Amino acid sequence: MGQNLTLEICVDSLGLALAAARGGADRIELCGPLHDGGITPSAGLAAAARHSIDLPIAMLVRSRTGAFTATPEEFEVMRQDVLYARSIGMNLVVLGILHEDRTIDIERTRELVECAGPMEVTFHRAFDAALDLRAALRDVKQTGATRILTSGGKSSAVLGAPVVHDLLDEAGDQIGLLLCGGISSATVRQVVDRAGVQEVHAALRNSIRVKPQTGSISPESLEHFSDCVRKLKEKMLQPDKSSRLISV
Repeated sequence: MGQNLTLEICVDSLGLALAAARGGADRIELCGPLHDGGITPSAGLAAAARHSIDLPIAMLVRSRTGAFTATPEEFEVMRQDVLYARSIGMNLVVLGILHEDRTIDIERTRELVECAGPMEVTFHRAFDAALDLRAALRDVKQTGATRILTSGGKSSAVLGAPVVHDLLDEAGDQIGLLLCGGISSATVRQVVDRAGVQEVHAALRNSIRVKPQTGSISPESLEHFSDCVRKLKEKMLQPDKSSRLISV
C-alpha cells in the first residue's frame, strides 16, 4: 500500500509551497494565514504558486474563520473564488458549508462543486464539526465532492484514525478520505496503518521558524521545512512492522 500513498502539504506562503515541493510533496494545499484553520489565499499568492510549481495544487476557499456557515454574501464570495481558482489552472478547491445546526449544507455545497468542474473538490474539516459523522459522510457524497479532509472528528489523527477506518467502509468507492490532524514523521506510519487511507495531509507547523524581528521565514528555515517534508514522505512510504503490534 505504501507506494500508492499521496502526501499533501498545507502551506500559507509561496516560500513554504516551494519548499514543500522540493521536499517531495505530491500535492500542495494553498491557504491564507493558517490561524483557526486558514482562509482563502490572496489572488497574487495563488497565481504565483500556480506559475511556479509543477504539482497539483488545491486552493482553500473560505472567506472567514469561525463557524463553517455562510451568509448569502459570503457564499457569493466563495463562488467567485472557485471561479478564480478554475481560471488560473488550480487542480482542486477545498471548501465546505454547514447549516447552523451543524449538518451539511448539501444544496449550496453541490452548487460550488458544480461550479468547480473539472477541478476536484475536497470537503474540508467542516466535516469534523458536524454532529453526526456518518450522516455527514452520506450528505457529502450527495454534493459530488471528491474527498473529505478529516481527523475523524478528533483533535489529532492518532486519536481519530480508528474512526476514519470505520468511515472508510461507508465511503466505499464513492468518495476518498484524506487523513489529517498533527501528522508528523513520528506518527505517520501508525496513523496510516490504523486508518487504512491512501492520502495524508500535514502542515508541519512546528517545523517552521519565523524571525521574531521581521515575522519572515529565513532561507535556512525553509530548507529545514523542506527536510521535514522529505522525512515525512520517507517515513510514510516505509512499511512499519511494529504497526502489527498496535491495537486498534
